[in-house]
Amino acid sequence: MTLEDAIDKASSMFLAEGFQNEDSRWQAKVLVAYTASLKPSQLYLEHNFQLNIPQKEKLFLMVKQRISGVPLQHVIGEWDFYGRTFTVDKRALVPRPETELLVEFITTAELPPCPLVMDVGTGSGIIGITLALEIPDSRVIGTDISKAAIELADENRQLLNANNYSAVNCHLADLPPSAHYLGKDEKFDVIVANLPYIPSKDISSLQTEVKNYDPLLALDGGAEGTLLILELIRTIPEKIRSGGLVVLETGYDQELSVPSLFDRKLWSDVRTGKDLWENHRMVTAIRR
Repeated sequence: MTLEDAIDKASSMFLAEGFQNEDSRWQAKVLVAYTASLKPSQLYLEHNFQLNIPQKEKLFLMVKQRISGVPLQHVIGEWDFYGRTFTVDKRALVPRPETELLVEFITTAELPPCPLVMDVGTGSGIIGITLALEIPDSRVIGTDISKAAIELADENRQLLNANNYSAVNCHLADLPPSAHYLGKDEKFDVIVANLPYIPSKDISSLQTEVKNYDPLLALDGGAEGTLLILELIRTIPEKIRSGGLVVLETGYDQELSVPSLFDRKLWSDVRTGKDLWENHRMVTAIRR
């Protein structure tokens, strides 16, 4: 079976299950490329590549998993974020392209030499590890209340050789780590967080592959979706230096609610940012 034949077959199986036409072919390409140990962009360069019997069996097993509702990222066990491939599974949220906006904002900001960065709710480590690699002289600490997520983040740290990143488990009441994780009198230059921001009442209406496979702990933001965001904003003023930067990923409908949580006596330049789809996605602030 050629790669093109495999794509056609997998795509037709997705279409038969109600997948959209464009989406079905894209997902088929991703699975076929993974089966052949290629990148999707390389598929059309391999005109003579033939899938052997074990590869065909593997491919159609993955197609059936995807049809059953398993997220595409979990089916192949990896996903790209900011040009790097991370291990992904049910222990943390699937990396989403809109989150790259936070990394882009931080890496283009004016930071001091050797910045100390905190990634709160690090999950699989995609933000913290990416920042560690994009800012080689930085020191990045990722925290999460999920021990399973911390294990996954550490696996990705080792996979990508991010030696200036470390992941630590913390309690809910200690979202930014206590002083014993830091040197004497140290304060953070950057605190970035992608905390749960979906209101509890909206969880049941999420896509099946999100609500059934992403950890509830990483989705549920409380009654208004801002419970943990509020707790973070309340606790970090003494843990970030004057002039330090806070960057938060927030829900599309929190453009007004999250900025209002910042005390303007403590914070300046409270701003919002949109993603590539022109949806509200980010709130940033500077410590006075």
